[in-house]
Amino acid sequence: MADFRDFSPTASNWLVRAYYTPLGDALRGRLSARLDVRQEIAAAELPAPLSGLIYTVVRGSRLWRGEKIDVARELIAHFADGLGAGRSAEELVRDFGSPKQAAKLIRRAKLRRRPLWWQCGRILSRLFAAAIAAILLGYAALSARFYLGKPQIIHNYWNEINAARRVPEADRAWPLYRTAAIKLGKTHVDSAWIDDGPMGKHWDEAVAALERHRESLDLIRQGAKKPRLGYLLGDRADLEAARAANSDWPMTESSPLAEANQDLISALLPGIQEMRRLTRLLAADARRAAIVGDGAAVVADLTTMISISEQIFAPDASLVEQLVGMAIFEIAVDATWRILADAPQVLSDEQLRDLAHRIATYRSGSLAVDFRSEELLFDDLLQRAYTDDGHGNGRITPAGLTMLAGENYHLTLLAALDPGKSGVAANNLARVLSPGVGALIGSRQENRELYRSLMDVMIAAHQGPPWEWDRQAIDAPDSRLKSALASPASRYRYLPVALMFPAREAAYSANDRSIQIRDAAEVAIALEFWHRRHGHWPASLAQLVPDLLPAVPPDRYDGQPLRYVVRDGRPVVYSIGVDRNDDGGRPTVQAELAYIGGYGRLAPEALERLQSSHSDGDWILWPPVKEDRQ
Repeated sequence: MADFRDFSPTASNWLVRAYYTPLGDALRGRLSARLDVRQEIAAAELPAPLSGLIYTVVRGSRLWRGEKIDVARELIAHFADGLGAGRSAEELVRDFGSPKQAAKLIRRAKLRRRPLWWQCGRILSRLFAAAIAAILLGYAALSARFYLGKPQIIHNYWNEINAARRVPEADRAWPLYRTAAIKLGKTHVDSAWIDDGPMGKHWDEAVAALERHRESLDLIRQGAKKPRLGYLLGDRADLEAARAANSDWPMTESSPLAEANQDLISALLPGIQEMRRLTRLLAADARRAAIVGDGAAVVADLTTMISISEQIFAPDASLVEQLVGMAIFEIAVDATWRILADAPQVLSDEQLRDLAHRIATYRSGSLAVDFRSEELLFDDLLQRAYTDDGHGNGRITPAGLTMLAGENYHLTLLAALDPGKSGVAANNLARVLSPGVGALIGSRQENRELYRSLMDVMIAAHQGPPWEWDRQAIDAPDSRLKSALASPASRYRYLPVALMFPAREAAYSANDRSIQIRDAAEVAIALEFWHRRHGHWPASLAQLVPDLLPAVPPDRYDGQPLRYVVRDGRPVVYSIGVDRNDDGGRPTVQAELAYIGGYGRLAPEALERLQSSHSDGDWILWPPVKEDRQ
């Protein structure tokens, strides 16, 4: 075997000599790594087939350079022994076998003899590579799951709602209201303009506007006599009516149509909102009629407003529609109260009795909030945001994430991850993480079940009269939802529920406010009848029972009979209000502060706060306060 020391190329003699000094021996590993394997093989002066074979095996071993030198020497020694035994180079090459296999076996043996620190590093690097591979595979799977998910819009809730509202054309009030509103144009007449009578600033303007739109008033009264409103969502007939009148109302060219089946939450309600304006026109006309002594017109206008309110409570009426219906009823009662306070003589006993009966039978006495439309909105959101596995379940889609968190949902994610981050790199990072966000959002079935269970708890908590409601039970859905959204991950998990759970407390409060106002209107009319019969006001509301009232209506805040006092020769009917404290008919600082707040039993500390704030005082129901709350 040729000794490495014998190989002394002219240009490298000094390096070779230094290599075999004591210091060179200590640094053998490093220095040997710098020598060229080719030089080692060339120095052996073996036949070309053997030199080529050695070089191929060494190169294929993929070892450190120092290890390659060692392998080259071992192979050179092996083939030199073979040649020394009289064998030819060709025989040695043939008997050696596959160079590739030899390189693989040599590499495996050398790796096993490497130091412990390298073995540990190799294991760690493999684990790290495996972790990276697993992450990449997982991200690829999440990305495929997320980006390949497509919603299936198979249900048209617009048509379902409209099917429940359809009535024979002869029974529909809406076409008449639509025509009245188009004829009315942009005219606005506020009943407050009539307050000061013929000497008021706006009297002539208001009366002129009412006379100018007498046709619209007649159409509204005709519509109120129809059994049903018949207002349809996204109705093409509304668009065609607007085109025919060259009007941008009640629908524009960009308004969504039911047949297009866009997301239900985009359904516009221009007709329902317009009913407020028509009602205010009627309220102004009722006030005008009272001032000029036309009792029949007063009753016609007031009962028309009540009928309009009832018609709006159509099957599957949205929460917005229901709230508008309640507001219209309050406008009607407010106008009634003002007329009774300022000009009760305009109404005959018969007219007053008819009006009392109409108010008492409002919505057949069944005043309740219906949340079915909110459930339909949620179901429509789910079908547009999730895939559908055919069994009521599915996963969130990119379109769904956009619906829930907006077009720039990745920016929302970015803010959640690090509020201080900004810039293109951070923005791109947030986009990359979108599949992970999709994985965080709960399934279609999971969100639906939570939504329905919260709705059931909410509805159960509002059963019975409001003064018996348990505030803890009322707040239970909020507490449960808050608990469900306690962590950042769960806030994404139940994002659909968090966004769509309705503001039910405001709806229930508005509903009971309407009931209280209805009851107070009956009391006000009964008081007027008593005064006409006796020439003075009763000492208590109990005297109105049973001739004029079947019973004194309850205060919605505590269940006790409505309060009553005669002050300065005038009767005052009031509720104890949100502070649950009888202040003897003393109003709050602002009238609306007396009834803003939830019903139900409150904790002592909550009552103390209300009684020491601007809410301290009573809710004056009749006579009406000077400020128009509408």
